Amino acid sequence: MSETIEAIGKTRIYFELHTYHGSYWMCARITDDLEEAEAGARNAQADKVGFGVRIARCTEYEDYGHVSRTILSRTLWRDGMVDPAIPLIMPVPGGDGLCRVPSDLRGDRAREIIATSLQRYMDDNRLTPLELLHSEAHALRLNDAGTTLQGALQKAAINQVQGSDVPVQRRFKELLALADQLLGELRADAKKAPVLACVSGGYGSQCAGLEAKHGTAASYHIFRALALYLADSKGWIGKLDALGHLVEEDLPARFVMPIDAILAEIVNATTTPNELTGPEHSDRLTQIRALVDLHAGRYEPPSNRASDGIRALNWLISRGQCPRTRSTIERRVVRELTNLAPLKAERALWNQAQTLHLLMELFRKTPPLADDIEMLETLEQRALRLINPESVTEAISQCRLPSEKVRTLVRIVDLMPYVASKAKMTEFVRAAWSPDDLVRESGGKDRPAALPVLVGMHRDVAGADMDADTKARLLGDLDATLLDIIRIDVLNAPNRSFMDRILQLMKLCAASPLPEGKARACAVEAVGRAVNSPEFLEPFMKRFKAEAERKQALLSLRTLLKTSGLASR
Repeated sequence: MSETIEAIGKTRIYFELHTYHGSYWMCARITDDLEEAEAGARNAQADKVGFGVRIARCTEYEDYGHVSRTILSRTLWRDGMVDPAIPLIMPVPGGDGLCRVPSDLRGDRAREIIATSLQRYMDDNRLTPLELLHSEAHALRLNDAGTTLQGALQKAAINQVQGSDVPVQRRFKELLALADQLLGELRADAKKAPVLACVSGGYGSQCAGLEAKHGTAASYHIFRALALYLADSKGWIGKLDALGHLVEEDLPARFVMPIDAILAEIVNATTTPNELTGPEHSDRLTQIRALVDLHAGRYEPPSNRASDGIRALNWLISRGQCPRTRSTIERRVVRELTNLAPLKAERALWNQAQTLHLLMELFRKTPPLADDIEMLETLEQRALRLINPESVTEAISQCRLPSEKVRTLVRIVDLMPYVASKAKMTEFVRAAWSPDDLVRESGGKDRPAALPVLVGMHRDVAGADMDADTKARLLGDLDATLLDIIRIDVLNAPNRSFMDRILQLMKLCAASPLPEGKARACAVEAVGRAVNSPEFLEPFMKRFKAEAERKQALLSLRTLLKTSGLASR
């Protein structure tokens, strides 16, 4: 077992089948067999269970109490986008998922509701739900903050009783009583079981001491010590730095878990991306890149905030010891991509396509982001929304020549992230495609002068990432046009000698080497026959009087033949 595997503790990989029901996903099956999950998905689709189905590969981290999910496939049979914030409901026998006792408030789903209901307050105070739920001072401050708590509880009560016959006011009173109980427990624990704030270099030993004293309840008291430690940190970056200073090389997974949990809630805060990229206003692309870099453990804070704490945190994340944080970042990035606002200020199709291409490459370098089908489909949907006649017309509005228009469109196809967006963009390439226009553009009546443009276009299309059928058709059109010019306008040009035609062909191909295809095969055959024929060599040699001139001419001819790429051997 490697050091990294030991560091993250015991894990288990399995698969879940989820069905979509409009406002939530429901876990319908859990299995260790992917084929069984896929068969279940096919049956759900055939029976039209809900509005869609998906399969998730799950990694359970036992010491973290966390399951990370990568969506491997998703099929929807109801039109419209699926909000990535829609919750996943795990059936609990005999329970409705509502909080009944103070400890329920510390569960994952409850903390998400707290973060949403108290978003403004939490953001303004740079406070995470875990800190709030484990600190007497924070809880008391919220309780005294006018009607803030009551408003949040009212909002939560309304959401929780939807679809039931439970009165809102009754649920509101239950939540209010629950909040009072939580505050009472925190006050009591502060007196009977006080903890000291964590200190750099002593976090591991403090956790071990609390574990020896409190046993299975140790994590609760570790969170209390962390909340006390973070109370004086300034801003999200300050808290990241403070958490990093607690990192030790040999921390067991169960002691890293509290750090990971708080870090995940920091990442999920609305204002975090702004702070990750510094005080200067930055576009959403820069913010997403900062989140992805943090996911990979390569985040670099603003120049004036670099610290050993951040570097230590990067080290911890890169070792895979913060699975909850990584899961949160993955879902956060999907949410950011779903936002309809532009990722960069430049709204032009070309700029947005470059942005999507950059993100695609970034995801590929940051597993498992490029493995998650929801991530990819969200990126694809953004690309598809960008492509329309108006945006394409604007993209080529500054292009004067047909070749510039086609080349611009081909490059945009190349930048598009996935199959559907490439196919949609390729339709506009086909509409603008005319080899005859390319010839007229630079050749006019002298059609051989168009060879550089045609060869350059062939190179661009060949290197573009587009569907094979379209690429084959476009390259075939270009090859046919090149062949036509070589046969008619070069090899059969009127009023020119055979020698001059062959020399012109070699010079044209030396300036613009022909790609593989029928045109090149024709040129190779014609030149190969000519250089071994008296019909070409004798008139060529007669041009030179002295022996030295002939030798130099033959040397120049050999160089030209080599440069043209038409030498048959």
